[in-house]
Amino acid sequence: MAMDKGQQEILRRAASVIGHDLRNPLAVINNSAYFVRAKLGQAKLDPKVEKHLKIIESEVSRADKLIGDMLTFSRPYEPAAETMPLDSVVADAVESYTAPEGGRIDLKLGAKGVTAKFDGKAVGDALKRLIDNAFAAQEEKGTVKVVTAAGKDGLTIAVSDTGPGVDPKIKDVMYEAFMTTKPKGMGLGLALARKYLEGNGGSVSHETGPKGSTFKLILPKA
Repeated sequence: MAMDKGQQEILRRAASVIGHDLRNPLAVINNSAYFVRAKLGQAKLDPKVEKHLKIIESEVSRADKLIGDMLTFSRPYEPAAETMPLDSVVADAVESYTAPEGGRIDLKLGAKGVTAKFDGKAVGDALKRLIDNAFAAQEEKGTVKVVTAAGKDGLTIAVSDTGPGVDPKIKDVMYEAFMTTKPKGMGLGLALARKYLEGNGGSVSHETGPKGSTFKLILPKA
């Protein structure tokens, strides 16, 4: 169920307080880890020390991203739209995406030269969130397919995985904030992707079957 204005305002205030009160101690933890690493010098660290320093740094980064997502979702979104070729934005987003160790992205650009007016940074971020979702469905391994196309309905970016498909029980609420079936994360990935696309006059849709799911980001042509 979508939040009403009162609920959105409560979330905005809560996110602001949480962001401030949690990011400060996270910064202290991160700085302390950096100090410990520097203090130990450039010599090869004990493997156990190196392992635990990386865990601290990784978890601080993950927590900071979760806070950032909550703050972003709670704020009004105003797209910085420009007319640009879709394929260039998609190619840049995929190139800058770090796939998990056991995974790869198969990119096929099919909207060559076709432009649309949209916020490239936001759409690129939405695409990365769908790729995150696809790899999660495949247990962080295998190939995720990203395909662009131009048709009568507009421009599309399709992200396909080979996971078990979307559970029918959640298909009607999967784009809502804080809806998640994963052990990690707050369930804001699809909600933010939808927020960004709708803010640019587009939409997000999905199809699921026995051999995985395909999520589509759809934008109107310029």
